[in-house]
Amino acid sequence: MRCTELSCRLTKVYVGRRQNFAIALFSVRKLLITSLIRTTSTMKFLIVGDSHTRYFGISNQLRVLNDQLRGINCIPKVIHGATVTGVGKLTSTLNVGSDIPKWIDSAQPDFLVLNLGQVDVELGIPFRKYVQNVDEAMDARLDYFVESYLKFIGSLNIPSSRIIVKGINLPVLCYDRSKAIKYITRIVTERFTDSAEDESRREETIKKLTQTYASDVVRSDLARRFNEQLQSACQEHGYGYFDINGELADQATGIINPRFIPAGFDHHIIDSLEVRTIHWDALLKVARKAYWV
Repeated sequence: MRCTELSCRLTKVYVGRRQNFAIALFSVRKLLITSLIRTTSTMKFLIVGDSHTRYFGISNQLRVLNDQLRGINCIPKVIHGATVTGVGKLTSTLNVGSDIPKWIDSAQPDFLVLNLGQVDVELGIPFRKYVQNVDEAMDARLDYFVESYLKFIGSLNIPSSRIIVKGINLPVLCYDRSKAIKYITRIVTERFTDSAEDESRREETIKKLTQTYASDVVRSDLARRFNEQLQSACQEHGYGYFDINGELADQATGIINPRFIPAGFDHHIIDSLEVRTIHWDALLKVARKAYWV
């Protein structure tokens, strides 16, 4: 009986110590995790741009796959149809120009990332040419885009070293000219009515697009020309700059690699974990250099 009683007491002591040790270990682990979160949450990004900004969204899968995202806080503001020509206007349908200063004040980010220009270059230029019948030198138009962009950025109350600008992507409307023309026609004529007059305008627009719409190579070169001018202006003003076209391009042709092109009727690159990783790797490379400035 005495042996049995002693054995029970020893068992209770052993179990009790194990429980206390487990509780203590859990508490230490909790403190370590909390400390790790606090010490690694060092970069907050406010990312504002058109619909092509969605690739900066961080999912749980992306955090698991990309160690660089540990502690990164991202506040994405995706405004469909936002343009560099509209962002600086006092009155705008989208109110992007007036909203950005409010978002900066609210978020107090380490970096403001701006992602605009795709709509202007890829969709706005064909609209002016084929619907508004504007004949203009392309370099002059690109200069206007960049000047409008930089004028707005200069009005923001945030240090230049905390501003990062992303260039536009290579066009995905490639390898199928009829698909490209059909897509652009839909975009540039979306405000047309069913009237006989607008139907005639639509047919004329399709005719002109079919005859003179730029090739895949030329449109890809146009995206690069815009980025080159934008990058030069950013360097002059002390803003960070990056684009991801080095990753997107097919090295043999210079146009976008087919693996980034959606099968559907769309002018966005595909949305995948690879594409989002490409965006963040490029952004963080620039941000890390500027963080201690």
